[in-house]
Amino acid sequence: MADKVMRVQMAEEFKICPTCGYEDGFHSMFVRREDCLQWHFICPSCHGIFDIGLTVSPPDRSNDH
Repeated sequence: MADKVMRVQMAEEFKICPTCGYEDGFHSMFVRREDCLQWHFICPSCHGIFDIGLTVSPPDRSNDH
């Protein structure tokens, strides 16, 4: 990933971009790691990428048909 991911400590909510001040939320992106997917957030205005520490389990592909 060429873009720098900025780690952010989340308070009550994460809705306002800490870089440019955009106030209407974020787009989502996922990055595959060995044992999980990292859930990152992209500002639609300045395109900054933020990590608030969320991860999700990858889908179980053993049941794919």
